[in-house]
Amino acid sequence: MKPASPREDHLSKNSDVSPVESLVAGSISGAVARAVTAPLDTIKIRLQLSLSRDKHSSLASTVKKLLRNEGVTALWKGNVPAEILYVLYGASQFTSYSLLNTGLRDLQDSFNVSMSPSLHTFTVGCGAGLSSTVLTYPFDLLRTKLAANEGEKFLSMTSVARDIYRERGFIGYFAGIRPSLLSIVASSGLFFWSYSLARRTTDKIYEQFGYRIWGVEAVCGFAAGTTAKAITFPLDTLRKRMQISQQRSGLRVFINNFKAHGFFGFYRGFFVSLMKTAPTSAISVFVYEYSISATRKASVLI
Repeated sequence: MKPASPREDHLSKNSDVSPVESLVAGSISGAVARAVTAPLDTIKIRLQLSLSRDKHSSLASTVKKLLRNEGVTALWKGNVPAEILYVLYGASQFTSYSLLNTGLRDLQDSFNVSMSPSLHTFTVGCGAGLSSTVLTYPFDLLRTKLAANEGEKFLSMTSVARDIYRERGFIGYFAGIRPSLLSIVASSGLFFWSYSLARRTTDKIYEQFGYRIWGVEAVCGFAAGTTAKAITFPLDTLRKRMQISQQRSGLRVFINNFKAHGFFGFYRGFFVSLMKTAPTSAISVFVYEYSISATRKASVLI
């Protein structure tokens, strides 16, 4: 006798998730994911930014220096805007995905055409990444600046926000957004595409061998996060450099860093980033999927 089938894939092309369900589940997934991975995010940002100051710095030396000079609590620098960012991003990303998924599916039905599941999820994922990035980018900028602060004194989110506005005006809150749009939109599309592919693969394994992978959502989320990050990491590094650079041209920042450090300089901190991104993706998707399943079961019982 086969074991019970895995939970429904609420991110598949044929899923039926309401905007309210995705909003609530996305907010919860963002909050939980950030709470668990905050220290790794700070270390990742420090490694990415350290290249401009010390090309010989390593993961171990970066962590040692941070703890020695700033203390353990420095691992949570920038956590307030980051928590806001993750909650807003999770809510907007999954809600946008739900709306776009339904809208694109209905559009295909109207014109009697059918996109492949992979192309469908990639397209919807890109759209979800675009909308959520525009909505949450100022908080991402604040998080980066706060996490990059190496002083013993913590900076407040409001003081950093005032400094940005005084130096660059409102447009300053969107510094580096162009490479961000490219990296995050591509990453979002690749993530949902990879997740969809992984879920279909695990479904085939179940159908053929009757073997259910425990925590399939987390496993597939981990694989999808790894795939997306490996492809788009150079753009993520460029985004971080632009956010703290006085240069306003993304092309100029890219050229300067390429001349100084070569192509692999844009992969500085990749493995520690992967240590953060892959678990975050796994936790985020697992919590999102589980939250929807749990709320639906609860509503039935009520």
